[in-house]
Amino acid sequence: MKHTLTALALASFSVSFAQSAAPAPVAVASHDLSLRGSFAWDSKNVYRGMERSSDLGLVQSALTLEYNVPGFSGVSVYGNFYNADTFERTYTFGAKTDSSFGTLDVGIQRSTAANAHSISASGYSQLTSDREIYAGLTLSNANFKPSAYLYYSLDQKQYVLEAAGSKTFAGANVGLAGYDIETKAYAGFLNASKAVKVSGSTSKNAYLYLGASADVTRAVGQGAKLGAGISYAYNTDGQPSTGGSTVWYRVFATFKF
Repeated sequence: MKHTLTALALASFSVSFAQSAAPAPVAVASHDLSLRGSFAWDSKNVYRGMERSSDLGLVQSALTLEYNVPGFSGVSVYGNFYNADTFERTYTFGAKTDSSFGTLDVGIQRSTAANAHSISASGYSQLTSDREIYAGLTLSNANFKPSAYLYYSLDQKQYVLEAAGSKTFAGANVGLAGYDIETKAYAGFLNASKAVKVSGSTSKNAYLYLGASADVTRAVGQGAKLGAGISYAYNTDGQPSTGGSTVWYRVFATFKF
């Protein structure tokens, strides 16, 4: 209940100013400098198809500052800060180029956690400090906005390949005038090429995962949006505590200017 109230307060805060970990490219604003942010509460902590918590919920926030490089049309650099309650923080720096074909995105991110987790103890591996490089391509003019990203962890010695697609439908088509329905589906493969010792245990991950989500959203003021939805994820890892499927729900608010 405490997490729910916190999330609702964050959402109200973002809307009052009229003014969402990993990285998802968005079109560059028409001005040189843009700021985007999000606040969310998820009923479960799920990452790359794997549930990493009980039903206690997770409060998340993110801020992205992006700058168009003068003299290079469609080229921008950005920095992002993501915070997941007391569980994890991620700092991202990247660059991307937008064209009529799509968006090419490259960057590096560093995640920090208060505690390390091993597969034998927690069902997943997590280091207190993990650096990851990535590159991705999103096709702008294709149906469902397909994208593909490749990530490589310099510290866990593992790579992740993830493909995704998304589509937004007008809510008026199903009797929800003034609302939108945003859908997304994704699938990925995670594999560790080298076992890394975490909390005294040496083990590595290797599994397939997939997921989907559907959110009902509503624009509020200039550049702000509120939403709520349901998500599903499944993985083939086979760990007793984290393998298989999970369903959770969330509420969120976003803004940009």
